[in-house]
Amino acid sequence: MSGGCGEIAHVPVGLTDTASRRADPPDSPARRWTDSPWLVPGLLGLAWLAVLILNLRTPVPSDQLNYMLAADRFPHRVEATTEMHQVTRFGLIVPVRLAIMVFGYSQAAYATVPILATLTLLLGTYALGTLLFARPAGVAAALIVVAATPVAIDSTDLLPDVFAAGLFVCALALAVWLRRRPDAPGPGALLAVGALLGWSYLAREFVVFMWPVVVAVLFRRTRWTGLLWVAAPVALIGLAELALCWRLYGDPFARAQAILGHGQRPSTPSVAASYRDKSRMTYVLRLPHTLRAYPEGRVLKILIGLTLLGGLLRMRRILVLVAACASLWLPLTLLGGVLDPSAPKLRLQLIRYWFPVFPAFVLGGVGLVWIAAAALAGRIPRRGRARVAAAAALPAAAVLAVAAVSVGPATHSWWAGPATRAGGGTQLESLRSWMRDNDQGPDTRVWTDKHTRRVLKVYQDGAFGGQAWPGRIRTVPPDGERPRPGDLLVVFDAETGRVCALCRVSAQTMLRNPVWAGPGWRQVYGTDDRVVRVYRLAPG
Repeated sequence: MSGGCGEIAHVPVGLTDTASRRADPPDSPARRWTDSPWLVPGLLGLAWLAVLILNLRTPVPSDQLNYMLAADRFPHRVEATTEMHQVTRFGLIVPVRLAIMVFGYSQAAYATVPILATLTLLLGTYALGTLLFARPAGVAAALIVVAATPVAIDSTDLLPDVFAAGLFVCALALAVWLRRRPDAPGPGALLAVGALLGWSYLAREFVVFMWPVVVAVLFRRTRWTGLLWVAAPVALIGLAELALCWRLYGDPFARAQAILGHGQRPSTPSVAASYRDKSRMTYVLRLPHTLRAYPEGRVLKILIGLTLLGGLLRMRRILVLVAACASLWLPLTLLGGVLDPSAPKLRLQLIRYWFPVFPAFVLGGVGLVWIAAAALAGRIPRRGRARVAAAAALPAAAVLAVAAVSVGPATHSWWAGPATRAGGGTQLESLRSWMRDNDQGPDTRVWTDKHTRRVLKVYQDGAFGGQAWPGRIRTVPPDGERPRPGDLLVVFDAETGRVCALCRVSAQTMLRNPVWAGPGWRQVYGTDDRVVRVYRLAPG
């Protein structure tokens, strides 16, 4: 691995200069702009930000809003929670709390951290690919990772997995950059590496299995003294977590105990059958088998194979990526069922558990393609400008073609999904506008099912904060309470469940009760697609 980083110093960051580049004066504005290290990542980040905004999803009344609730309550505890492993993931909860302080309990507060997390993953993958191979390889790998169907679907959801993956790949990229520098790393940069690692743990705990890769990259450059600087913020973050768990939940090890027991929680027979009592080989091959469900799955599996091939060929630049994959795959596989198929500690059928290895195996495969194409280009006789340009462009064309083959089918599968803005999933925004324009008064009671209530609370504020409409949101069925004339009933996605499947189930249960489906309810608002319907209880 140490040899791999030594080899990095000899790898060009971009393409070979062309004749048009040489035509620019050394200090011309055109050359300064195209040579800027921020141009490509800046354009990449802005382009993907636009993609994310277009595909913002309606909040999901599950784990996502558990984190939102925990952030809203922080620094106070969430009472009577059964999701201790979620409400103690302070690496996600604290940033969301800051967003709530700025935007209120709103769409912006819900989406800000996931969007930043996805951009972190995008730019971290780009940086690592650029350092190990070249800019085109970094661009190709970054797009493959964030456009992968499972990653893209979770990219605007309030979940910790994309965030932890992004933080770790940034830490690894920073470590590789420090290893390449001719001068010794300063304390500030090493503290930054430690802060990224500690933060990644606070977001998603099992990313710690990958930390030794960063340590190995840095060790020959910094020795033990430098590693102490890395360890300092990690230790402080760990102590802060213990203190918060103790203060909020009375046990400094509340998170650790919840995580260790998570896989053994009661499950429905169908859920238990998806991850318990499988053959050990099923757990070993869980990642490639799970990838088969996605349109780009075949390409991703080929990239895994190419990464392993690069490791077998002892290509030093790829060995660090093989080590990153192995450092997480081995413990996840062992804990996820190989050691005890009857009692797995992790539910590895959830693809998001594997997100931290996506940058590593994608970069390994793309990197091998880049190396092979560069070797082939080196055999092209360098006679004439056209051949020089062709030799320079061949590696870039090869990796970008791989990206196109993966990103195209993946994007087609998730672009403009029914729960996204691009797919028309703005029904609750329309409801918010109607509620704002038809002032109901602060005493109006708004009834709905238990899942819709959680989502509706986000839309009681404006998109960027500030109360949009007053009223008290109540859950059906009430404990001894019945609706009274003038009350509103909100029915959300009760027919198809394409926007919110959980809401459909609970709405149908609600509507089977004649109290909430009787003739006294008069429809006063509805979207054209009938995803949202609002009824008012008439007198009498």
